[in-house]
Amino acid sequence: MDMPNYYKRLSGLVDIVSRFRSDRSAAAAVEFVLVVPLIVLVYLGAVDLSGGIETDKNVSRAAGIIADIVAQQSTVSKTQLDDIFEIGEATIFPYDRAKPGIKVTAIQVAASPQTNPPATVAWSYSNGKLSPDTKGRTIDIPVGFRTNGTYLIKVEVALTYVPVTAWGMRNLVSADGGLPLSETYYLSPRLADTACSNC
Repeated sequence: MDMPNYYKRLSGLVDIVSRFRSDRSAAAAVEFVLVVPLIVLVYLGAVDLSGGIETDKNVSRAAGIIADIVAQQSTVSKTQLDDIFEIGEATIFPYDRAKPGIKVTAIQVAASPQTNPPATVAWSYSNGKLSPDTKGRTIDIPVGFRTNGTYLIKVEVALTYVPVTAWGMRNLVSADGGLPLSETYYLSPRLADTACSNC
């Protein structure tokens, strides 16, 4: 091979490489294509995180509202409890990708000299998503509520939070693996021991 020819080719190759390195005309487009998926993922993650936090707060509010309304009644019926449950469900709005499970249980703590007197179910009712407790069954409650002869209203609200991204792709990806949210409230009746006429 002729040496001058070799040097010409080598200098031509070096010239092409240096021109390629100095050409920035498409750099912004390439960077944009690389960064956009990351930005979209961060945005969707932020939407799901803020939505989950807000829904969790609303689940807690719903449990508190239901407990407060039931505790103000001296007697309730299944129909009235269903109406109260609807108020609790409305509190969770705008989240509507799953219905909450709601259960109200009246608990009678025995009038006993024991340090931790037993507590039994006086009545229990749910909206079908949670199983009601059996009447007369001994139930476990926090030690702080085990006061002799106390009557309590216990409200449980449970909801599976399905992220927006999983719900949007529900035909492609199973959305069953949501985040379980729940809240339990205990309140003492305001006027008299709340009775359910047909629970």
